Amino acid sequence: MKTKARIAKGRKTKKTLAVSIVSEDNILIDSAKAASSKAIRSSKALGLSFKIIKGDKIISIHADKSEKVEREISKSSIDVSKLKKGMYLERK
Repeated sequence: MKTKARIAKGRKTKKTLAVSIVSEDNILIDSAKAASSKAIRSSKALGLSFKIIKGDKIISIHADKSEKVEREISKSSIDVSKLKKGMYLERK
């Protein structure tokens, strides 16, 4: 949390410049969107391929706009309704 010191009539007071968590998350999401769109645009300009996730598939898009399915992402078989806060999950 950033603080800014102000001198008011001989006293030093602190004014906080706090950003709420929701606002901070939105800033991160927006900056990630901007960065990914710039990366895709520059990859297209340089003639490079890039990968995206569409649904449950990883797709490679080449410079000539052809698409190739790299692999499919399997859905997890975990029953989410039985999970509780604080549980430890182990991968088998």
